[in-house]
Parts: sequence; structure tokens; C-alpha cells
Amino acid sequence: MPLGDLAGEAVGGVVRFVGRVLFEIVFEVMIHGTGYAVIKVFRPQSEPSDKSCAIVGLAIWAGAAGLGFWFYRYAAHS
Repeated sequence: MPLGDLAGEAVGGVVRFVGRVLFEIVFEVMIHGTGYAVIKVFRPQSEPSDKSCAIVGLAIWAGAAGLGFWFYRYAAHS
């Protein structure tokens, strides 16, 4: 096997690994963790599922992004 093919496969493996780590950090910590925390604040006795944590987390971050965009537009036109 030529050296170029070996290097290409090694780089591809590193890129996949780094992508997976970044996905885990973004999804698991930011989205899932935020959703879990919000659900536990409003329903302390419940044990939320992964799906509900993801939905609530995405909604929270989408709302935060929308609010940030709205504030940016408001501040830019004032």
C-alpha cells in the first residue's frame, strides 16, 4: 500500500474522531444538558427521557438565538 494512501486514511480517521468529539460536546453537553436542567427545574420528581431533553434543549437554544438576533436588530436600529 503506498504511503499516500496510508496517510490519507490516517487523516480521515483523525477527522472523524475530532468530528465525533465535537458532536458529543455540542449535542450531549449543550443541548441535552440544557434540556435536562430545564426539565428538572420545572418537574423535579420526573426522570426525563433523552428525546424530551433534546427537544427542550433545542427549543431553549433556538429561543436564545432568536432573542439574540432580535436584540441585535433592535440595538442596530436604535
